[in-house]
Amino acid sequence: MLYGRRYLIELGSAVTLYVVLLFGANYLERALHPAFPARMVLALTPMLGALAAASAIMRAIWRMDELQRRIQLDAIAMSFLGTALLTFAWGFAESADLPHLRAFAVWPIMCAFWGISGIVAQRRYR
Repeated sequence: MLYGRRYLIELGSAVTLYVVLLFGANYLERALHPAFPARMVLALTPMLGALAAASAIMRAIWRMDELQRRIQLDAIAMSFLGTALLTFAWGFAESADLPHLRAFAVWPIMCAFWGISGIVAQRRYR
């Protein structure tokens, strides 16, 4: 199962790192008002936590048995397709005065679809 104790500790640590780096980078950017190169480094610093989270997810998938991997593959595929279709449709709808969809919104959309798709995929193999 993807949500084993080891996975939750690894992912929780990565998310904690991300949050600390995010708030720290924002604080330093506001306090120091650095020039471009340093501002870019500060802006990208939280990505270290995001990379740690991605690594935790991949390690969890590699520890799964074949059926659980198949379920996750199905869930990820449905999530990918759902996100692609939704963002594509939103892009067309922007011409009808819907607000611009920021890139930051794509990851939460994909995660929501992954969660829902995981339930659908899990039920498929019962």
